[in-house]
Amino acid sequence: MKKIYTILLLVGWAMASCTTDIDLKLDGTSPMLVVDGVITTDTMAHSVYLQRTTDYFSNTAVPGVSGATVTLTDGLTTITLTERAQKKGLYLTPATYYGIAGRTYTLHISGVDVDGDGVTENYEAASQMQNVPTIDNVSLAETELFGSKMWALKASFQEPGNEQNNYLMRNYHNGKLVSDTITEWGVTADEFFNGVYLKNETMMYYSSTKKDENIAKGDTVMFELCGITKEYLNFIDQVVTEYRGHNPMFGGQPANILTNVKQLSPAVESSKGPRGYFAAYAVKRKSMVY
Repeated sequence: MKKIYTILLLVGWAMASCTTDIDLKLDGTSPMLVVDGVITTDTMAHSVYLQRTTDYFSNTAVPGVSGATVTLTDGLTTITLTERAQKKGLYLTPATYYGIAGRTYTLHISGVDVDGDGVTENYEAASQMQNVPTIDNVSLAETELFGSKMWALKASFQEPGNEQNNYLMRNYHNGKLVSDTITEWGVTADEFFNGVYLKNETMMYYSSTKKDENIAKGDTVMFELCGITKEYLNFIDQVVTEYRGHNPMFGGQPANILTNVKQLSPAVESSKGPRGYFAAYAVKRKSMVY
């Protein structure tokens, strides 16, 4: 009886302690540059968005970094991006620009004082544009998942066997991107299907419970396959993990997401340096009418 009483006391103490309020006092930090940039094989005005970090409890819009000199080189030619007048911090390539698979693209940012200390900084990020297989065909298969009507988007293509590949997958419905946030993207490495011909393999899903995904006869769907680097795949995985939160029992502590952006001058510790990612990847698409 004494043993049972002791256990009940311990359980009661544990439950009471779980309701203790903790007042977190988070100190402010110097602003850091955040880079969000992508170059693909599409012919279009590609964008690089520059912002500053803000304090955790800030209730103001994240400011864009204006007035920077932003250049992009593929090892052969160098272009200067133009800041969009209607949106501070958004820099664009010419509308005729496109990337070429196999080349390494280097982004250089200069002429900005992000931390406001009176000294301008220089930043750099590089990404190699990976190849991506041609999609032979796509199809839809009606199915049920988690009690809801779904459509499985299937695709067929030959996965190259002479190299290690990593893929980013997105889907469209009547010309509109459905997987329009990073948490809805599909990413995978080819370690379990390297060199295999993937025939009618399920790549993405459309859900009848979402208005923009509900498929009807005559609708057009499209599958997008991108060849990305292993580092960019890891970046996406880390963003999704931090967004969804860690398992309190088995997950690790929250941590800074990796970045390929470096501050060249003045030199700083990586933990106090810029954040974000600059990616370059090739894109292939295939569509069908349902």
